[in-house]
Amino acid sequence: MKRKLTAVLLALLLALTLCSPALAGAEYGSFYDETEQISSNELTTLGEETFPQLSKTLGVDLRVDVFTDEGVEDSTVWDIATYVYGNSDYGLGEEKEGISLTLLLRAQPDGSYAMAEKDWCVYVSLSQARGNAQELTDVVSDAVKPYMAERAWNGKDLTMSATALAQAMGAMAEASSNYILANCPPDGVGKTTETPEAAQEPAQEPAQDGADETTETQDLDQESAEMNYIFDLSDQLTAEEWQEAEARAADISQRHNCGVYVVFVDNFKKYGDGDDVYKTTYELYHANELGMGEGRDGIIILLSMAERDYAMFVYGENASYAFNAYGQKQLEDAFLGYFSDNDWCGGVSHYLDTCDEYLTLAEDGTPVRSSPVPLILAVVAGSCVIALVVCLILRAKMKSVHKGVDANVYATGGGLTLTDSYDHYSHTTESRTKISDESKSGGGGGGTTSRSGGGGSGRSGKF
Repeated sequence: MKRKLTAVLLALLLALTLCSPALAGAEYGSFYDETEQISSNELTTLGEETFPQLSKTLGVDLRVDVFTDEGVEDSTVWDIATYVYGNSDYGLGEEKEGISLTLLLRAQPDGSYAMAEKDWCVYVSLSQARGNAQELTDVVSDAVKPYMAERAWNGKDLTMSATALAQAMGAMAEASSNYILANCPPDGVGKTTETPEAAQEPAQEPAQDGADETTETQDLDQESAEMNYIFDLSDQLTAEEWQEAEARAADISQRHNCGVYVVFVDNFKKYGDGDDVYKTTYELYHANELGMGEGRDGIIILLSMAERDYAMFVYGENASYAFNAYGQKQLEDAFLGYFSDNDWCGGVSHYLDTCDEYLTLAEDGTPVRSSPVPLILAVVAGSCVIALVVCLILRAKMKSVHKGVDANVYATGGGLTLTDSYDHYSHTTESRTKISDESKSGGGGGGTTSRSGGGGSGRSGKF
């Protein structure tokens, strides 16, 4: 048994020894993917900008590695993680302090790669003077674990895997920042109880130096790491209102497996390239990889305060089933009037309630749809009108053969003169127009129109 184990370890060491120089020479930032199949703009930003900058701030090297089992089929992910960390240029300072997240993807018969829930680990190297390495390992592992679910790594949808990995890296960064700044900050930095937003501010510096459009769109997550559904970037809600709305949005999204999002910004033009609020909204949706499930189903509304611009974007097959063009208009009527009156909390509340209702109806097989009754009545009325016109035309062509009942019918020309005429009162017709005060629930603000683009559909306009 010992000989067999020794042989396996030797094979592992040989394989990793051969590949380590290649890894060391590759310029891949803090994120390495051996499959070369898991990629997204967000992963690139995290690996090349956010993680390196955060590593300098915390004094702890942050790394994420995705390896395959080719050549090391009998090795565990822990074996690979410890060997790579110890034999690569990982870690900062004399103690080589750092945190690495390692994933082991195994080749499938169809050529794809999948990961079992056990094939990942967090490795921490931390000096005793700074803190407890095992405690930090547990904190980061607990933060990352929700995104390591096997369904996200089944090899069938690499886009879903990339999304899950980006979310895991975000959770890793947040958990590491919170723990290190509160318990074992680097020299020159005092212990703090900063919020995650403040802890991640250094990662935003590249965006302030003229970053491109893709980098700017990441600000939804970078500016507010705990804002997963309600992104209040213009401070329209109080802390209590935001916390309640965030909890409700999370509950609705998770119950229906459809992300429900709200974004408040000062000026949408800072988050996109152009003057189209609808385009900016779907670009934010995709750049931040919002949505849930394999189809990234979700609905998002964005309100820009500068010129009171508004947009709604619906993405994914299931979300589009719940919110078709008619449903989007009805949903909009339920909340947009509140925003028009600057009732931000009321607008968010009615938006969430109505989304929950529409998603429930869709799951029951009875999505919100326009009633066929008006169409049926219109068809019937049209048929009646056509029939009446046909009858009048036929009647006009017929010659009258009925007997006259009035004497003047039989009068010859000049033979009878009628000198009396009478006007009899029949009725009075009065028309009235109701002056209505449109309620908040039906208000549409400054007017909106249906839109399409970004792989989904929605609406945009003013509020």
